[in-house]
Amino acid sequence: MTTPATFLGALVDALRQAGIYNRNDQVPPAAVLWPDKERQWEALAPLLREGLPLLTLGSYDPVQGIGPAYWLRCMIARTLPGDTLPEDATPIIYLPGISRQEIRAVEECPKTLQPLAELQYRGVLWTQRNGRDWTIAAFLQSRDGGLGIEVGADQATRAALQRALVRLADEPVARLRDEAPLRAPFFDGLLTPDEPRSLLLWLNDPEAYRQSVVSEEWAAFCAICKQKYGFDPTREEFVSVAESLGQRYGGWYQVWERYEEAPHSYPRIPELLRQAGPQQLSLFERSEVWPQSNEREESDLRKKLAALAQSASEEARVALYELEQRHGFRREWVWARVGKAPLAVALGSLVELAKATEHALGGITLESMVVAYADTGWRADAAVLGALAAVESLEDVNAVKAAVRAVYRPWLEATAHAFQQRVKAEAPDQHRFGAPVQTANGTCIIFSDALRYDVGQRLVSALGEQGYRCEIVPRLAALPPVTATAKPAISPVANLLTGQHSPGLTPTVAATASQLTAETLRKLLDDAGYQVLRDDNELGDPSGRAWTEMGAIDGYGHQHGWKVAHHVSGELHALQDRIEALLGHGWAQVIVVTDHGWLLLPGNLPKTNIPEHLTAVRKGRCARLKPLSKTDHQTVDWFWDDDVRIAVAPDICCYEASKEYEHGGLSPQECIVPVITVSAKA
Repeated sequence: MTTPATFLGALVDALRQAGIYNRNDQVPPAAVLWPDKERQWEALAPLLREGLPLLTLGSYDPVQGIGPAYWLRCMIARTLPGDTLPEDATPIIYLPGISRQEIRAVEECPKTLQPLAELQYRGVLWTQRNGRDWTIAAFLQSRDGGLGIEVGADQATRAALQRALVRLADEPVARLRDEAPLRAPFFDGLLTPDEPRSLLLWLNDPEAYRQSVVSEEWAAFCAICKQKYGFDPTREEFVSVAESLGQRYGGWYQVWERYEEAPHSYPRIPELLRQAGPQQLSLFERSEVWPQSNEREESDLRKKLAALAQSASEEARVALYELEQRHGFRREWVWARVGKAPLAVALGSLVELAKATEHALGGITLESMVVAYADTGWRADAAVLGALAAVESLEDVNAVKAAVRAVYRPWLEATAHAFQQRVKAEAPDQHRFGAPVQTANGTCIIFSDALRYDVGQRLVSALGEQGYRCEIVPRLAALPPVTATAKPAISPVANLLTGQHSPGLTPTVAATASQLTAETLRKLLDDAGYQVLRDDNELGDPSGRAWTEMGAIDGYGHQHGWKVAHHVSGELHALQDRIEALLGHGWAQVIVVTDHGWLLLPGNLPKTNIPEHLTAVRKGRCARLKPLSKTDHQTVDWFWDDDVRIAVAPDICCYEASKEYEHGGLSPQECIVPVITVSAKA
């Protein structure tokens, strides 16, 4: 006979074996009597009832197979209408609180047991070969009717075995043999299989943990704490226990590793560690464990970053590399994962910014400059957003802003100046800037306002991680790169629009000479055969073509400046969800387009002036000149009318003061936009 897989299976087999008889010369036993004076097995009765014809002596509860002696006699005789015992099965009568001796002493046995006493002659008793009741330990150890597995004889082991009985039921017999001799820590471990997590839950909220476990689990937890970790959880020693956690000796190292895996699950532990840690740290003492060590390092980094406000770009770049050597590894500390090391996190992006701005953006022609920016140049802009997104407090924000300006501003100015010179030297056909997107059936266009190239790269990366096939292609936005001009230019109905009769920067409808509005654009798209999906939940008919709009990056940037770095993540999540919903609905592909990018310089872009009397319309970085007006600022033709001249602010200057976020001029960040094509997963 094969060994049963689990302890419970072995017990079931043993009870079944007790009822086996020789059919050639014996009558079937009326029942198997199972005495258990100490009630050791009582917790397993509900589990055993699932696989055995088990009846239990006790207060009347027929649903659970429990009842007094006369009811048990009737069940054995199968005279009750509610009898559910199999006809060919030998009933097993479990007798909690009753010993074999009490059954044997017919004249002296309790009256409540007397109706069952005679069954010892018509049935069989399940006891050890020596006549004693089976105990749990005996069943585990005995080689004659048991499992033959060595168990500790001390009282702590017996107590642990009793409280772990229900968990023991599911343990494989093979594992029990491998772990022998079985002692208290093994059985308590069954009740607290994840010791480190149990310790952390208790340390985080002792009262809540105590109420969340049953008495057996609590007793096992206390025993483990005393035996393995050297403290008694019934005494309030929270700070001293936290000190042991911080010191990470012995088994506490595993507990610390578990804390590092999910620190957000234990929000009260940092304060305990603060109380338990050393009050004074030496100048060179640094520990990832104590919160105050991390805080001291953050304070030091804050001062060093803020001091870069007075540094030249190359000096600041060198300083950032040195700071990375001292603080970069703190991004691996647990405090970074719980948001307590924002400057160490921001430093990672600042170092990327320093690397990306070591050299000016390459390209001796406009086309090669577009390629260079789309290849690597956008990483500088992405690094700025990453650094700003890592910080929130005023002190931290100011420190990061100082570092960003020191390294980023010179590169940004040089990049914008070079781009403007390429445009001026080549005098390119303005319609290279801004080309409408045309699509076939099965394609939905999403217009996302101000999806700058670096932000578009983040979208492509996120979709790629989900298995979608993505292609990102750089294009030049229509000039000037403002929504009124560039959004209609990228739309599939651009050929229906003109700049004639327009006094501003918005085109008119060629057929009617009326000013283009958002509603008019939708009507033109609808007439051209595009489904206009106005609601974010509207998915349309995938067999046709569609246009939909979403995104508020531009509005947020104009209103909140540098804080757009925090806002972008939410916009990207929403855009990704929309793309996935459309593709999931059956669209063959989704094309994401945008109107323009933007400049962002913490602490404000520099201001320049253009006489107001020269301009018909003035924006942050561009202005429509009045006819015959002259200016020394660079000019370009308006996308919608070659006879209209647009003045653009030099380098990264603005025509308005106090602007951290702006667009409308000539720079790669404003003019080179992504067109992203997303197809369904392979």
